[in-house]
Amino acid sequence: MHEYVFAQFLHESISNQLIDMRRKKQNSDSETECNGVPLNYLDILKPTLTEKRVQFNLNIPCSITPKGYAKLHEKLTSPCIPHSKGKADSMADRVYRQIFLYCTNSLNGFTHSSKSETTYASPTAMRKIKISQYEIISAKMVEAKELYQDPEFPANDASIGNLPHVSGRVEWKRPKDINPLAAFCTKSYSRFDVDQGALGDCWFASVMATVTKYPSLMSNIIPPNQTFKGSGYTGAFVFNFWRFGEWVEVVVDDRIPVVKGTCNPVFIHSTDNSEFWSCLLEKAYAKLCGSYAHLTGGFQSEAMEDFTGGICTTLILNKKERPPNLLKMMEHYTKTCCVMGADVGGDKNKRREELGLIGSHAYSVTGVGKVNYMGKDVYLVRCRNPWGERHEWKGPWSDNSPEWKDVKSKDKRALQYKPKEDGEFWMSFQDFEDYFSLLEVCHFGYSSLDCKDEIDKKKRCEEICFLGEWVANVNAGGSRDYPESFCTNPQYLFTIGTDNSGKVGKAHIIVGVMQEHRRFLYGGEYLAIGFSIFEVSELQNTRLTPEELLCRKPLLTSDYIPRREVTLEADLFPGTFILIPSTYNSNQEARYICRVFSTVKMKQLELDEENSYEGFPKSTMDALQSMMLKELASLELNFKQLCNPVTEKINSRILGTILDQSNFGEYMDGFTEFPSNLCSSLISSASTNLTGQIDLEEYLYLLIDLKGWMLTFNKYDDRKGCVSWFKFRDLLKSSGYKVSNRVFSVLAHRHIDHKRGHISLESYLHCMANLKFAFDVTSYHPKSDKGILMFNKEDYLRLSLST
Repeated sequence: MHEYVFAQFLHESISNQLIDMRRKKQNSDSETECNGVPLNYLDILKPTLTEKRVQFNLNIPCSITPKGYAKLHEKLTSPCIPHSKGKADSMADRVYRQIFLYCTNSLNGFTHSSKSETTYASPTAMRKIKISQYEIISAKMVEAKELYQDPEFPANDASIGNLPHVSGRVEWKRPKDINPLAAFCTKSYSRFDVDQGALGDCWFASVMATVTKYPSLMSNIIPPNQTFKGSGYTGAFVFNFWRFGEWVEVVVDDRIPVVKGTCNPVFIHSTDNSEFWSCLLEKAYAKLCGSYAHLTGGFQSEAMEDFTGGICTTLILNKKERPPNLLKMMEHYTKTCCVMGADVGGDKNKRREELGLIGSHAYSVTGVGKVNYMGKDVYLVRCRNPWGERHEWKGPWSDNSPEWKDVKSKDKRALQYKPKEDGEFWMSFQDFEDYFSLLEVCHFGYSSLDCKDEIDKKKRCEEICFLGEWVANVNAGGSRDYPESFCTNPQYLFTIGTDNSGKVGKAHIIVGVMQEHRRFLYGGEYLAIGFSIFEVSELQNTRLTPEELLCRKPLLTSDYIPRREVTLEADLFPGTFILIPSTYNSNQEARYICRVFSTVKMKQLELDEENSYEGFPKSTMDALQSMMLKELASLELNFKQLCNPVTEKINSRILGTILDQSNFGEYMDGFTEFPSNLCSSLISSASTNLTGQIDLEEYLYLLIDLKGWMLTFNKYDDRKGCVSWFKFRDLLKSSGYKVSNRVFSVLAHRHIDHKRGHISLESYLHCMANLKFAFDVTSYHPKSDKGILMFNKEDYLRLSLST
């Protein structure tokens, strides 16, 4: 009964959100009220642009349909309610109740009520629905008077993972059992609250320490009012991480692994033994990645992005590859909205170890500055070791080194120089170059900060984002090393404007392509990914053709690397550019996002085709005219001999007989006669009134189309009676049909043989019959004043089922 009442309460709360949103948009012209799914349902794919952090709806497929929108609405307005122990119903339980008990809400049948009159929320309202699992769980814990025990990340070795030096040597305790004076945060978040434990996650710990400096970041990562005291304490804690374009809520219980028989946390902990926010934040990230063991080894760039939603660039610091202007770049970074981290290489270096630096270790870079030393300017870099305490640099400019005696007090104050054994230290820029192997920089954009937020008095970068998916035999064309299929990759156009002063100068941009996470949760390796950028005319609004791509040289090309994200920095004059992301090898599948950060405003557009029929090209028409002039008379004679003498029409069986007797069969590789199902499709495409029969005029038009389709197919035929998948879109264009990316995806999934990677003549003719019929419907069917097709149920069912 309690769970039913709680579900009702939650449902009413969400319903009230929707009602309030509908009232606020009564006068909106962009979102027309109608029964069923709103006309502008595809707007759900657009990012939520407000003064707050941008949210990209990346878990929604780009191919979303009205039915998919309705299911999404159902999911958002009927969330999964956990049991009192925190465990949610299984999907099997929910589906069973939907079909056999409720009998009303299934979109796949077994329903006693119609969905046609349901009014679904607009995309704007849908994007604003907030369902917090933390709030649901907390309410359930208060109701049950129990402390939360996370069923998805239990207090056992499964959550620890493969850590032999730890496994079997830990037990789990709640903070109050570790220290009766336990507090979530004692004063404020500080980098000195982060001491690395018995886990190789220095890359994560160093970034955690870095972001504590910025309240606007921490308030988003760690929602406020979390405590171990009073009625608000339920044993559940919540954190937010940026994952693949959106902020993800992660809820954990507060059971922490400690060394068995002690109260000493095994992993990250605070120097203050009564403070536990850093322990729980690490636990939440371990849950996100699958286990604590999955945090062993990683790149600071990954943690930087997951904490901030920014975009990271990596600079290699060895003598051969380091940028010649590295110091200027680092000074530039200190003036822009970003954070930095550096890695020490894993090679053995006795001198480096004597100076206190640890191999294969990550450090935070917390400052860059200069001092006047003996009459000369000396550039310094401030770093922090997440191990804290005495693990510091011992060389020149380290804490209490003799160099500081000759530095003026005002220079020390400007650098906030405070010698302590806290893991933080200064070193010369020259030593930083010589002893560190990587510098990783995370730039903040729309996902990182609210519009009014600042980092060290610096505003967030301008940002545009594209989301997509590489699908085998559709648009996974591979790199430019696969010239025939490269053209099938998605293409995105962006325009770089001028700065606020209106001066025409170069703008600094950072471009990144990120693939969905594989390394942790899926156990798979990252694909080698990269991208090319082409400069184009400002009038460009369609995809670059295969011919254009073959003869054009890209303006910029990234390396192809098997990493989560591949980035590239450049300075470009204002202009228009096309970004083409791809995997290195063709036909590799992955979801991805493309992001471009800049210091100036930008515009964006996914390049697409408009659905249109333009007829056969002139060369095909000339060939058809020559051929049909000789054949039409005999084809008409065949028709009259075989047609029904009363109706003077033929059906699919007779059409097959005529085609088998003519020379059409010579194109049908592997067939001795036209298949009956193909003949039925051809009849449907040509029949004006869906009678299952065609008259002489319809028959002659059909045969001309059929001959034209076969001539076109032969131009692209690989001499095996089939056409390779990467030629399919051009084959459609040569057949007279331009289709959008979404429509092309449907056609490719339906008609391409995905095992062999080609389309046969039979499948192609089926496709042409379907396309012809669909385009005829859109041409002749009744439309509203705004050009929107208007169907009643009877018409729609007849038309959709006929092919």
